[in-house]
Amino acid sequence: MNSQDDRTPTTPEPSASEPTSAKNGSQQPPPGAHAMNVFRWALFAFLVVLAAVSIGSYVMSKRPATVSKAAAENVIYHCPMHPTYTSDKPGQCPICHMTLEPIAAPASGSAAAASDVAGLTSVQISPERIQMIGVRTARVERGASGGSLDLVGFVTPDESRLRRVQIRASGWIHELFVNETGARVTAGQPLMSIYSPELFQSEQEYLIQKQGPGANLEAAAERLRLLGIPDEEIRRLDREGKATTQLTLRSPVTGTVLERGVVQGQFVGADTPLLTVADLSRVWVLADVHEMDMSRVRVGDAARFTTEGLPGRSFEGRIEFVYPTISNETRTLKARLALANRGSVLRPGIYGRVSVSARGASALSVPAEAVIQTGEHSYVFLAHEGGRFEPRMVWTGASHGERVQILKGIAEGDTVVASASFLIDSESRLKAAIAGMGAAPGAGHVHGDAP
Repeated sequence: MNSQDDRTPTTPEPSASEPTSAKNGSQQPPPGAHAMNVFRWALFAFLVVLAAVSIGSYVMSKRPATVSKAAAENVIYHCPMHPTYTSDKPGQCPICHMTLEPIAAPASGSAAAASDVAGLTSVQISPERIQMIGVRTARVERGASGGSLDLVGFVTPDESRLRRVQIRASGWIHELFVNETGARVTAGQPLMSIYSPELFQSEQEYLIQKQGPGANLEAAAERLRLLGIPDEEIRRLDREGKATTQLTLRSPVTGTVLERGVVQGQFVGADTPLLTVADLSRVWVLADVHEMDMSRVRVGDAARFTTEGLPGRSFEGRIEFVYPTISNETRTLKARLALANRGSVLRPGIYGRVSVSARGASALSVPAEAVIQTGEHSYVFLAHEGGRFEPRMVWTGASHGERVQILKGIAEGDTVVASASFLIDSESRLKAAIAGMGAAPGAGHVHGDAP
């Protein structure tokens, strides 16, 4: 008979009312789990598609824009160093030989150019108010970029009228008749006498050869000329038949002594410069031309020179030469005009103003008062029908009197505000500021940057 402690405990049989899963040791998923699983997969697929679209948009935005055929037809080219020079064909700048860069000329009235201006927006003004504030408009015109060009110039001797007094033999300055720089001399005036044993010996040989039978006097006289003996001295030898130890040198032209390189009693050789005489009846004026204006100055342009030292007087001439090199210090080149100098009133070294009737290539221009300068950018207001005014960024070139050259930003035939621009500018800024107050942080206009 078994005791109660020896009885083995038994597991109770599950009742018929318990679920089958409980019988197998597992639990059933909670209600709605299948639907949540489907939603998670759908959300994942949506995020994958969204990421693919974003990546594709980014890649497409980085691809260079294809220039349409119509846009290519409106492309003009300019020199990056000399923006005033433009061309409708690619090539090289005729001034500095740099490769011309394209500038896309926007179609007339088109707002497709990236020309929005920071802090500005288009404004609508009633006809009554336009008349009240005195708005005046002007057309964008194309024409030759000429006008007067004001330069700084100085007087210098005409290099073709400089004469160097020199002898091709050695000797000593016996007497100096003209011994100061700046002295006025006339043609044939004695300047100095030279004692030269070498010249004396050459004259003796000439006289001996002259007395011999069959002498070639022309060849003997030519040897004297090669030594610097003038023809009047050779004629004196023929007339008097006596050599001299002293040779008198005379001025070759009427002019002014600019340089004196010797003093009385000095020994001189064939390489010693004695005097420099300049004929100042005609002088040069050298004007400095900046790089940006090089294409506007050409040989033959009319020019006028004035100086404060001669008030009320002007000297007319023409540009006869433009030097081919540019100064590394001033970044300018020289343009030269020759002027008649009656009475020698134009003295070398005088500074003055050179006004050149410059010429240039065809270019767009607007009235100077139509362009608003901010220091970093320039812009105008385009006038559209119905009293709408649109700010448009422009890139300007040289100024010609009351007009400014436009390189990019607007097209020929556009209409711009030529007066009361500051009133429209103020209203545009006020409207843009009010609109910006309600914009989301980081939102704003797309601003055009200068190239």
